[in-house]
Amino acid sequence: MLNLMEGIIPEYDRKGKVRRSSVTGIVPTNAYPCLPDPSSPSIPTYIVIGANGDSIYNRLMQVVKRPDLTGPSYEQNHHRVSRQAEIEIAIADWTRQHTVEEVIKVMNKVGVPVGRVVTVKEVVEGEQTKARGAVQDVWVGGEEKGWKVKMQGTFPVLDGVNPQPKWAGPDLGFHTDEVLMKDLGLSLDAVSKLRTDGVIG
Repeated sequence: MLNLMEGIIPEYDRKGKVRRSSVTGIVPTNAYPCLPDPSSPSIPTYIVIGANGDSIYNRLMQVVKRPDLTGPSYEQNHHRVSRQAEIEIAIADWTRQHTVEEVIKVMNKVGVPVGRVVTVKEVVEGEQTKARGAVQDVWVGGEEKGWKVKMQGTFPVLDGVNPQPKWAGPDLGFHTDEVLMKDLGLSLDAVSKLRTDGVIG
């Protein structure tokens, strides 16, 4: 999974950005906010609940104390899709009052599929991530001046091959002139005009 989401690592490392996703068309199946972990109160905490099965949905609505959102108008997924916002708000209003652990305990008890969302902070700082060398510090800049940024290590790991990324990639716009002139056939004057006009940086 980390291979598919490698961009989240430098975003988190350099900017502190934590992404969140949403699921549509299967209702309710989504990530819902919970009370934050006391050890990291500024980082949002989420739980994934997958209650799109008709009987599972009804059990979920009982747990979140919204039996008014059951019955013929909510009976099957296609009914619930048209009322997604209403359903999502009801679930989130309930989960916001509980910790992840509390939600997991209750959902497991009534048979509603649930899972904890691991944040990028937990991925980057996790013991397994560190033990596997899945995240590496990569130097950005020249020999005398620069900084380190965390990036995904190289996988699969092969015996005798260093998984350390060699570089973080070029600066934004590094290849602009080359692409415009060599690949697109623009002249140096045309590229200079684009830069003067503010079309390119």
